[in-house]
Amino acid sequence: MPISFGGMASGVDTEEIIKKLVQVESRPIIQWEQEKKNASLKKQALGTLKGHVSNLHDAAKELYGFRAAYFDKSVNSSDPGVLDATAGKDAEKGSNSIVVMELAGNHKISTEPVKKSQMLDAGKIKLTINGDTRTIRFRGGKIAALHDAIAEEAADIVNTTIMNTQDDLYTLTLESKVPGKKGEILLSGDKSALNATGLIKGEKGSHPSRTDLVFDQKYFIPYTGEEKTEEQNGKLHVEKDGKGIRMTGTLWREYVMPLEVPVKEDSTLEFEFAYKEPKTPEEEALPFRVETGPEETTIIKGIDIRSYNIPRIRPLEEKKKKEPFDTITGVGVVCLEEGKRLEKLYIIDVKSKGKQEIPIGRDFKDKKISKIILYCNEGDADFSKAAILTPEKGTGYYEPKNIINKAKNARLKINGVDIVRDKNTGISDAIEGVTLNLRRASEHPVTITIESNTKNAIEKVKKFIEAYNSYLDFSAELTFVERSGRDESPGRKNMKTGLFIGDMTILRLENTVKTSVTNAYPSKAEEPIKVITQLGISTGALNADWETIKTGKLVLDENKLSEVVASNPDGVKEFFGSDTDGDTRIDNGMAYKLQQALKPYTMPGKNIIQAKIDYESGSIKLTDERISRHQEHLRQYEDKLRRKFSSMERSISGSKAQGNWLKQNMGGGKEEK
Repeated sequence: MPISFGGMASGVDTEEIIKKLVQVESRPIIQWEQEKKNASLKKQALGTLKGHVSNLHDAAKELYGFRAAYFDKSVNSSDPGVLDATAGKDAEKGSNSIVVMELAGNHKISTEPVKKSQMLDAGKIKLTINGDTRTIRFRGGKIAALHDAIAEEAADIVNTTIMNTQDDLYTLTLESKVPGKKGEILLSGDKSALNATGLIKGEKGSHPSRTDLVFDQKYFIPYTGEEKTEEQNGKLHVEKDGKGIRMTGTLWREYVMPLEVPVKEDSTLEFEFAYKEPKTPEEEALPFRVETGPEETTIIKGIDIRSYNIPRIRPLEEKKKKEPFDTITGVGVVCLEEGKRLEKLYIIDVKSKGKQEIPIGRDFKDKKISKIILYCNEGDADFSKAAILTPEKGTGYYEPKNIINKAKNARLKINGVDIVRDKNTGISDAIEGVTLNLRRASEHPVTITIESNTKNAIEKVKKFIEAYNSYLDFSAELTFVERSGRDESPGRKNMKTGLFIGDMTILRLENTVKTSVTNAYPSKAEEPIKVITQLGISTGALNADWETIKTGKLVLDENKLSEVVASNPDGVKEFFGSDTDGDTRIDNGMAYKLQQALKPYTMPGKNIIQAKIDYESGSIKLTDERISRHQEHLRQYEDKLRRKFSSMERSISGSKAQGNWLKQNMGGGKEEK
């Protein structure tokens, strides 16, 4: 743009004149900016109003229908450690006496301890739980590989865990995911693969043939096998009835069977076992000589008293410690095949007291046992009630060898009636409307008391009142008009008039809301509640001032509401939402009618409030366009003024130059400056 210096010829400040003329021409923009600001404020206020109306709509919706909480119940248990419970709306108020005799259990079994590096036989293993069967095709391998194979194929019906029980020994456990008796783990498939882990002991439901071992001192002979043994200095004691023996110290013996016993694949050697560790060197140390020291004389108050030194005790020399044994104790089986001795030793864990089961059938299938080996390397080992068992044909499933938890149902007695269920939690079909959760068994009865729970209902009503009062406050601000002679309330300070003064849409909405809440409604309840004041909800306390009552805001008497809900829940339900034509659909009631009245203002899409918001948005857009056009007009207007004043300056400057030329040529006068 070329640089111009206005008023140099005319002596007039043309720039200031142009500026003021443009300012006068731009006055409509100032008005439009104010209109735009008002439209923005209205749009923002309508958005806030929409939020208040939506909150009121949602709060009313919570007061009727399936969301209502007037029939809620609470349950108190006299011993929550034994059982706790929850109650639904259909539960009857009162007390029930319950005895939890037994909890339901998930079936849990385990293998025998197996060395981590031991290779297990391949085979097909089937797990059946509650009619669902999973087939594991195990290719053989270590116990970790078996765990992975079962977890991959049967993770939906069993939980598997592998644990390091002792040193290099590992145990695999299987736990049914189905509680109760129906969750029993049924094992079938290749017997050799199941036997290899010590998971089974025979066919389920079979009656094993039993050969009891009655020990006799004359049938015991020294061990003649190839196993390297320590120097033997132990003792053997046989009970009089022959049902048990005790081995003390280091001792290896073979018991010659009076008659050979045939063995099948499922045969086991069973016996009771107990072990006592040897005494430590400190416990064995005893004095071997006592000496009396020389006499001594002690003078006390001039009297000579003779005494002897303290006796000296000389302990035995400490015995040389033995090297630890590879195994402490165990049993073995011997058979003769074509005149050749075959034997197998089985280690016994000294910590596993009680009944022991040795699967001799998997090593001596279709052979005859001629001798039983018993050994102890230190301490005291007791063997009793020994027998060889061979199961007969049963159900086709195998009996688990190690049962950690039995598959059993929960048993309880409710008001004297025996109840059996296959689970401990979520028992909802024993007492109508009540869900029981069993925690532990107890011989003592537990009393559960069912009472009305008004807490949720009161909270919903309080949220409704809060939403209602909040809406009224904001609606009043939008339509507020200052009148002379009245003090401004704190909430309306510095506010002369509301943004929507006289707006019939806002006023009509407020009137609809107030009317819906204060109207009377029909009721079919025995004790009908027809108006909201019967619930302890009013527009002001008794003798309240008119200004408070006139606002229409609700005030709650919580104690009265709680009393009415507890004593007359049906009447409260009917007031907020009722079915008047018998079609099982709610069509009347305060909360229902209010929600229906608010739907045109809250429904998705083009509702009434959204239409007003869109109108204000359109006004803002049109005003922006009008301002933009006028700003372009101002730029053109300013350019036009500059061109006119520039032309004027050039004309004045030319006139002055011509006058100076005429003076010089005609009179020789001085040049006019």
